Amino acid sequence: MCTSDETQNQDRTSAVSRRWDAFKEMETVLTHIRSLPGYGGFLLPPSEEALKNIAKAGPIVVFNSTPYRGDAIIVTTTAITSLDLPNLDYKGTGDWMRKLASFGGSGLKRGRDNQDMKGLLMWLWDAAVGPVFERLESSGAILSGGVDETNLKRIWWIGVGQLSMAPFHAAGDHSPRSTRNTLSRAISTYIPTIKALSYARQKKLHLFDECGASLPPERSRNAGLLLVPMPETPGARNLPGVHKEVQYIHDSTTKSAIKITVLSNPTPAEVLKQVQHHDIVHFACHGVSDFNPSNSHLVLLTPDGTNADKLLARDISSLNTPSAQLAYLSACSSAKNPSTNLADEVIHLASAFQLAGFSHTLANLWETEDQASSEVARDLYDLLFQDQGNVDDHYRVSAAFHKAVKKVRDKRPANYLGWAPFVHTGA
Repeated sequence: MCTSDETQNQDRTSAVSRRWDAFKEMETVLTHIRSLPGYGGFLLPPSEEALKNIAKAGPIVVFNSTPYRGDAIIVTTTAITSLDLPNLDYKGTGDWMRKLASFGGSGLKRGRDNQDMKGLLMWLWDAAVGPVFERLESSGAILSGGVDETNLKRIWWIGVGQLSMAPFHAAGDHSPRSTRNTLSRAISTYIPTIKALSYARQKKLHLFDECGASLPPERSRNAGLLLVPMPETPGARNLPGVHKEVQYIHDSTTKSAIKITVLSNPTPAEVLKQVQHHDIVHFACHGVSDFNPSNSHLVLLTPDGTNADKLLARDISSLNTPSAQLAYLSACSSAKNPSTNLADEVIHLASAFQLAGFSHTLANLWETEDQASSEVARDLYDLLFQDQGNVDDHYRVSAAFHKAVKKVRDKRPANYLGWAPFVHTGA
């Protein structure tokens, strides 16, 4: 007769044996999958050469700040290197990021926040972004000084942990004639992970044909743009700038072969249906970031038009969108994840559209000003719809957005909260 100790030992041995058998079975399955054409790297991290190949369109920079040290990992076509960033210390970084999360409001508070933003952007340059540019310029990965706007290189930024919401694209000194800032030296794009960038670039981007453009038959096509405006929202402040934004988009599309559909009383159900059949979607409405990021939402209407309704991030991310190319979220905090516990998950409205299949998402890190929002939208589409020859379409989107944001910055450089929230995420 077995004692209780012997029974427990047998149970433990049996459990270990089952786990070992399951492990061997999984290894067998993985070996089989990796033997199939195109699946050699299934569930494996990218090789060094694969990582460098992903950086063909521009360097990829990963920032990390831990209690032990601060670093940047820099991926270029020639090398993968790490850069020690002693001033990107954990406590200081945490203090600045908590201050960033507190920005918002109006009146005197906004004025104080704007001055704090100036300090944050300068700290971010000195502690993180500036040293990275020095390394990239010394290695020849980007042009020294980066002041030639006709030949700016793209850079992908990845912030890890408490740096996941850091505005690397806006870092630096923005006083007159200064080039000690990101906007003067590179075209910025954010991406959650390097693998996500690889997936995003696998999708061929082709937005539209310009009026009068002479294109070969295999390239000829006309994209569809879905416009979702909400100038008035039940229970929320009006957005008078939306009317101007809609007019700007109409004016831009008349210069191209874009087919535009406007939802004047948009409901979540109708939008989810229409998004699946359009290449470009543009939302001009209120956005809400939630501490449960999957509950973050764009504010639309109920079917009877009398109450507000929510287009949830989780519903967007589950869409199947074969035509998806570009999502423009002219909505407050559409690229913000307020949950510090889920900072590494990069879950917000912008990432929801990425998961739905959009190669490019244009969004806002915090509350934006009506005038700045309408100006960025106007200049983006004016630039995007111009005939630019054989320019790579991925570069075309990022460069147009960069120029549109920089134009707003150049008009009011000291209004940091006004121009710095605009971000590009994707391929």
